[in-house]
Amino acid sequence: MKRIHYIVLALGLILSSCAKNENDIFSTSPAERLDSALKADVDLVTSSKNGWVMEYFANSGSPGYNLLVKFQPSGQAIFAASNEYTVNNAYMTDSCLFEMIGDNGPVLTFNTYNKILHVFSNPVDPNGSSDLDGYGLEGDYEFVIMKADSNKIILKGKKKSAVIVLNKLPENISWEKYVSDLDEMNSLLFANNTSKLTMTVNKVVYSFSNGANHVFSVLKYGANSTAFDVPFIITQNGIRFYESVEFEGNAVQNFELNAEKSALVSTENADVQILGQEDLAAYFMSAVKTWAFVPEELSPNMKVQYDAIVQSCITNFNAENVQLAIKYYPIRNSFELSLSFMVGQIRNEGNLDMTITSTKNSLTILNKGTADTNGATYKAEVTGLNEMANLLSTGFTLSAIAKINPQVIKLTKKTDATTWISIKPL
Repeated sequence: MKRIHYIVLALGLILSSCAKNENDIFSTSPAERLDSALKADVDLVTSSKNGWVMEYFANSGSPGYNLLVKFQPSGQAIFAASNEYTVNNAYMTDSCLFEMIGDNGPVLTFNTYNKILHVFSNPVDPNGSSDLDGYGLEGDYEFVIMKADSNKIILKGKKKSAVIVLNKLPENISWEKYVSDLDEMNSLLFANNTSKLTMTVNKVVYSFSNGANHVFSVLKYGANSTAFDVPFIITQNGIRFYESVEFEGNAVQNFELNAEKSALVSTENADVQILGQEDLAAYFMSAVKTWAFVPEELSPNMKVQYDAIVQSCITNFNAENVQLAIKYYPIRNSFELSLSFMVGQIRNEGNLDMTITSTKNSLTILNKGTADTNGATYKAEVTGLNEMANLLSTGFTLSAIAKINPQVIKLTKKTDATTWISIKPL
């Protein structure tokens, strides 16, 4: 009996202790606790004086879009962006109302229409009025708060479950400047439909194409390989995949453009890099068939000849839109110095035959002295054309501002650094 008494006494002490802890934890009602959590989240989103960068993905397969948003204590949210869904692709702002509601946890909802945000969740074509089977871009405007601190908030779309990140925007940068910087990075990396990029991991090569769409088509070289999509978003320093992707055992997600602008380097593993054109000469010879001269980026002696060609075409042929280019012409099985211009509605073209050979980042050009019928006429009648062909008959070293996407290639004469031309894909 004495032993039983001790057991009952011990159980009583344990139950008493549990009851005391429960009172401490649940001293307020569930509704009060939820209200407190919602207020804390409102305080958090409104705490950033310059707002947040919303890295928005409509769904797990869509490209990423940078939307800037500032939450006001009044319940107003101001958005800004520049993308294909803003008017003329230009920077624009729009406001709406937001609310923090309880729905099995805190949910951030934007409950009045915003031209920048709600375009992704509307069940219609954002660039027209046609219905897309009632799906539109399949995005969300209500987001479950998954994780949050003063610098980063992780959201999840309530319907499509896309993970969306809010990063605190620094106070010392204007919104327009921030958006402009992102546009500049995007242009540097992907303007003019950049050629395929590559990644080599453990001697296995992957190609990355369609970067301009912000959804890479990735193909692993080798037998029985199938391309797969990797959505990404532009960041201030490079790109971020929607989610971590594994390449030969290396999980990567964030990439920064290196100082040489030749590669996107993984921040998770610096050995994993997405590379641009290592050999500009090989790119010139194989990837693009026509390279147009960039008039404002010619050396003074080249510019004199170029201007003489343009003026002579205007004087002799009443020409407009005069263009000089280097191209490969399959009909003549030769590279050409090609002169073309408009007369009325007709484009006229003449070609001077050139031989071009290449080594890594180097070209040697030779004027053959022959031409097609129009080329022979222009060679005789257009001032500066034959002189230009002769100036081009030499060896050149090739360079580019950004090998990751060589939109303009500079050809500098090997024996005279004061002579150069700049060309771009046409």
